[in-house]
Amino acid sequence: MNMLKVISFDFDGTITKTTFADLFWLEGLPKLYAEKENIELEEAKKILFTEYEKIGKERLEWYDPDYWFKRFDIDYDWKKLMEDYAYAIEIYPDVIPTLEKIRDRYTLIVISNARKEFIDIQIKKLDIGGYFDRIFSTVSDFRMVKKDGDVYRRICRLMNIREGEMLHTGDDHKFDYLIPKSLGINAVYLDRKGGRTENLIISTLDHLPSIIDELEGRT
Repeated sequence: MNMLKVISFDFDGTITKTTFADLFWLEGLPKLYAEKENIELEEAKKILFTEYEKIGKERLEWYDPDYWFKRFDIDYDWKKLMEDYAYAIEIYPDVIPTLEKIRDRYTLIVISNARKEFIDIQIKKLDIGGYFDRIFSTVSDFRMVKKDGDVYRRICRLMNIREGEMLHTGDDHKFDYLIPKSLGINAVYLDRKGGRTENLIISTLDHLPSIIDELEGRT
């Protein structure tokens, strides 16, 4: 077995709580649309949420505020809307203790479908950039989403490692677990709701260091 060199993390829902992103997409944008169309907020939400689902999170457009603001002809800077909701940025309490336990032994990176600006504002607000050697936004950096396994292969090449030398952790069962696993990347599914019982599934990042130790044969 290859020794692990790189530990990668998804971002929203893994490192940070989704409150910030949810407010942007599920409250802020509908509110702007409601004001523009002079309709009730609930009606605006129904319209926008239906359009979100038509696109679906396997397409680039799902993650791209430029696309949605142009599509709905919203005359407001989406970067300003991010700032409006920056107060809601919050890290999960299990993140820093976990990163502290593994940072000296491995290179830590982020692999997220979120647009780079969404990651950057959260990392800056939380002051956690020092933990990560590289931050990859698959949408901004590669014009791809994680459903395409090639994005993981490209990142391994950029990190100068084999697939088996990386372990990826995230909260999307397909994008963060099944797809990297199918490529020979070690994958751990973070199910914070604790609803699954398969192997290599955890409900908190507190369990990640012991899983890494097991994979490395240290237990």
